[in-house]
Amino acid sequence: MNIRRVLIGAACAAGLWGLAAGAADAGTVLYDDSGFLRGQQSFSQSFDITGPGTLTVTLSNITWPEKLSSLNFVLSTANGLVGPEMGEGTSEYNVTSGRIYAQWFGKAQGPLDLGVYGMKIEFTPSVAAVPLPTSITLFLSGLALFAWQRRANREGNAMDGMSLV
Repeated sequence: MNIRRVLIGAACAAGLWGLAAGAADAGTVLYDDSGFLRGQQSFSQSFDITGPGTLTVTLSNITWPEKLSSLNFVLSTANGLVGPEMGEGTSEYNVTSGRIYAQWFGKAQGPLDLGVYGMKIEFTPSVAAVPLPTSITLFLSGLALFAWQRRANREGNAMDGMSLV
């Protein structure tokens, strides 16, 4: 059995498998930051959402220099709160299009009256999934073309070596 034929067959099979690639949900990170909180403070950020989807909020109370005594988060629109107030952890909110307001607040403790928080807000649209490119297919077809070209060059060189008598 010729190894070249096996390799070309494997490349074709992998290319067909690559055509059946699924789809990916295209999520967008709207906010990902950490910061200091001194005494009792409040922070806010607004976002424009272009369509319906899910906001995933992760709020972290980082133990440095000391853990915050309280850390909370609310999500609202011009019409009111989107969901209940959340503390440290992860929550999901279903939102529609428009302006969304995120507000987080906390209170530090300890001799420095200082603490650190971390927050990440990610939006995942609830529209149809985005198809993934079939890059494996393109890669394998390029390899097959390279192998075919190499074979054609080899056969062409063999013909050049023959002379007509």
